[in-house]
Parts: sequence; C-alpha cells; structure tokens
Amino acid sequence: MGLIKKYANRKLLKKAELVKRKIKIPRPEAVKKVGILWQPSETDAYNYMQNYFMRKQVIVRNMCVDLNSNLKASATNIITSKDLDWKGLPKPESCNIFINAEFDLLLNVALVQNLPLKYITALSRAKFKVGWSPDEHNFFDLNIKIGTKQDSLYLAEQQIFYLSQLNKISSI
Repeated sequence: MGLIKKYANRKLLKKAELVKRKIKIPRPEAVKKVGILWQPSETDAYNYMQNYFMRKQVIVRNMCVDLNSNLKASATNIITSKDLDWKGLPKPESCNIFINAEFDLLLNVALVQNLPLKYITALSRAKFKVGWSPDEHNFFDLNIKIGTKQDSLYLAEQQIFYLSQLNKISSI
C-alpha cells in the first residue's frame, strides 16, 4: 500500500470515528428511505434493488462510483475520478448530500471496494449498512459473505434475503 493510500485510509478512519449514528436493524415494513452504492459494472444489481424497493414504495437514492471515467459527472449521483482530491477521497461537494441523508438502509452492491466507496459507507448516517468486503475490518453493520460467487446481482439478492432473515430472528 502506497504512502498516499495509507494516509488517506488513516484520515478516513479518523473521520469515521466522528460519525454519530444509532445502529438499528430495519423491519421491512418500516423502511422508508434506502441508499444504494454501486459501480457501472453492477447495473443489474442496482436495477434489481431499485425495482424491489420501488414496488414497496420506498424512496431510493443512489450513488454510482465510476473511477474509470475522467469526465466531470453531469449527474449529481455519480462520482468520477475528477471528483476526488489528491488523496483519492471524494470531494465533499460530490457526496455530502448522500452521506448526510437519513437512510433507514444503505446497501452497497459493489464487488470491489475502493476508497470512495469505503468513504461514503463509513461516513454515511444510515441506520443500517449492508454490503460485502473481504476485509475483516470494514464499515458494514452486516457483511454478506458471497464466497466464490462474485456476482453483484447475487450479492443484491443475498442482501435482501439476509435482511428478511434478521427480522425473523429479531422478532422471536
């Protein structure tokens, strides 16, 4: 890991420690607002999640992280390499609205976690954060292990499945 990346990760950890939120496992019928983090290669998973929650009349907001694009994003829900500072962290104006949103649930369907995705996940005020990371230390309240099945749609389906299972267990 390069010096700049180590420095950026240290800065991220310090910022993450300052985030004040109460972790709450959401009941499916109580979910009103969902945030989805994704990358262009996970379009199928994003569409699956969006359709699932739209059918339930839940407000869905999303943030796409496309680091392969050098263009300045015209949409407010896309972060490109032009939206990053010298450390590789998103500039505040590119993601603060999303980070400060009071989501009942934050779902990260990215198979590869990069610094901007970690940053948004770590600093999000969401009540419950779900995703997948091979790292032992991550910023998810629920880390879905997908093993060798590296498919974002499978990850999205598993996120929905395990959330429903958690609610069955917590209601007993």
